Amino acid sequence: MILEAILLGLSTGTYCTMYCAPVLIPFLSGSDKVSYKRSSGLIGTFLGGRLVMYFILGAVFSAAGLVVNSYMDPVLARKLSVYAYIFCGLALLVNSLGVKFPWGCGNANAYSNGCHSPKLRHIGNDWVTAICSGLAVGLHVCPPLWTAILRSIFGGKGLSGLFYFILFYIGTLPFFIPLFGIPFVAKRLPAIKRVARITQFCVSLYFMIFLGLMTLIFG
Repeated sequence: MILEAILLGLSTGTYCTMYCAPVLIPFLSGSDKVSYKRSSGLIGTFLGGRLVMYFILGAVFSAAGLVVNSYMDPVLARKLSVYAYIFCGLALLVNSLGVKFPWGCGNANAYSNGCHSPKLRHIGNDWVTAICSGLAVGLHVCPPLWTAILRSIFGGKGLSGLFYFILFYIGTLPFFIPLFGIPFVAKRLPAIKRVARITQFCVSLYFMIFLGLMTLIFG
């Protein structure tokens, strides 16, 4: 059972990377204070938010009686992904405008001092963004995650099911190890920070408009 849970997590690692990398790489690389300790804390906060959302989904699906089904409703999974893109894009956008403006402000010292919008700075700080984007990314339900929900405490397995779900989640974590090297690269290539900030701004708009709102309205 232990091996099955870990292998199931490993099988979904590439899926997680596909959704998490476009969020975490520019977000971490463009942080005002790039350090190993801070990046580790932000990654942990993001992953914690993702785990919390998994538990929320499991509880909701269980309460709604959906866990008795062997297969996740693809229409429901697609709708959840659309909302995930909208909420994640919004969190990244507020962070980009509130903490790490992706462009200068007409002042030579403004950019170096972290040019930002004071009104958005508190609600768009890095830690709030990490937890909110982690929660949003957790809305992407893949087949391995659905299998883990079926096999876990949400499927009536009790305490052993809880450990199964946690071990499944642990199995997805090795794919995030390369992210801990971001401070090493960012400190040696300062231009990456500016590129990352612009990328985060563009990614936030792409998530919200093209993968989120347009899909919700015209999809």
